[in-house]
Amino acid sequence: MCDKIVEGLHSFQILLISGLAYGIDAAAHRKSLEVGIPTLGVLGHGLDRYYPSDHTSLANKMIENGGVITEFTSGTMPDKENFPMRNRIIAAMSDAVVVIESKRKGGSIITAEFGNEYNRDVFALPGRVNEERSEGCNKLIKQNKAHLIESAADIAYIMRWEELDAQKMIQQQLFVELNENESRMINMIRDAKEITIDLLTYRMAMTPSEVSGMLLTLEFKGLLRSLPGKKYTVN
Repeated sequence: MCDKIVEGLHSFQILLISGLAYGIDAAAHRKSLEVGIPTLGVLGHGLDRYYPSDHTSLANKMIENGGVITEFTSGTMPDKENFPMRNRIIAAMSDAVVVIESKRKGGSIITAEFGNEYNRDVFALPGRVNEERSEGCNKLIKQNKAHLIESAADIAYIMRWEELDAQKMIQQQLFVELNENESRMINMIRDAKEITIDLLTYRMAMTPSEVSGMLLTLEFKGLLRSLPGKKYTVN
C-alpha cells in the first residue's frame, strides 16, 4: 500500500519527506526514487553517519534527487531521545502527514500529533481491528485526528491538489492569450513585486484610462490583484 500511494502521488509533483528508518520510511524513500519523486530524509543524528548504516546506499541515492538534513551537529549519536525531536521537523516541513502503519505508540504517532498541533492535514491508512501494527492508525481515525485514506486519490482530493493543477492549466492558457501590452504590463508588475497605478501609467507610456482598463481585464482573468494605496501585484 505504501508503494501504491507513493506511485499514485507522482503526478502531483510532490516532495516526499520521511525519516530514513527501517520499514515504511525506507519503503517510501525507495519507491520515490524508483518513480522519480524527490525525497528528503530527516535524520536524528549528525551528518557524519547514517542510521541505520544499512541505508547508506539509499541515502546516497536520495542526495541525487532530494537530500538528507538534520538539526544535529556532526558527532551526535543516534540516541533514542533524538528521534521524537526529528519527527517534529518532518511534520513542520510537510503539507500533509501520512501514517501507513503504526502501533498505538511510536514515531509515526508522534509525527501525526505534531502534524495536528501544526495544523497540517493528517492521513492514516486503516487496518484490521485485531492487528497490533494498525492500532495507531485506527486510533487516529477514530479520534478524528486523521483522515481515512485508501489511495493516493483520497489524499489529493482532500488536499485539493487536482483543483490546484487545473487552476494552473487555466492560468497558463490565459497567459498564452495575452496581447503584447498585457504581457509587458504583467512582466513590469512582476519585476517590481508591487507598483502604483501612477508609476505603471508612466512606465507603460499610456493614458490613465488605458492602463485602468488593462488592469481591470487582467484582474478579471485572475492574474493581478489590487492592493491598498492604488497598488497592484501579480497573483
